[in-house]
Amino acid sequence: MKKIVALILCVVFACALLCGCDNVGKTVVLKPQDDFVGKTLSEFMQSEKDQGKLDFVIENSMVVSIDGVKNTTNTYWMLYTDDAANSNDAWGTIEYDGKTYASATLGAESLVIASGRTYIWVFTKF
Repeated sequence: MKKIVALILCVVFACALLCGCDNVGKTVVLKPQDDFVGKTLSEFMQSEKDQGKLDFVIENSMVVSIDGVKNTTNTYWMLYTDDAANSNDAWGTIEYDGKTYASATLGAESLVIASGRTYIWVFTKF
């Protein structure tokens, strides 16, 4: 009986670790309109949420879920942008639509939107 319980626990644990792997590489592209310049990215995201265009959860200043895809032990939502003032390519880059985006240096609650910039959330495995 103990072996069966141990096997069941192992399967449950393995499923928990693998949860979200099918979504690795999923992207959410945000292109705020100019009326959001000077506001934070989370304010823009909240506006999108209020209009039913985006669903997200922030806990302890970290985005933990976007459109039902939740962070796990080894998968996270990472933010990239073409806003050079708020990014660092030494922290990582992605290619999207023929352009390189660097890792954001601030989170959604602190990052102030710049005119004409794009912000891309990527579900990433570590």
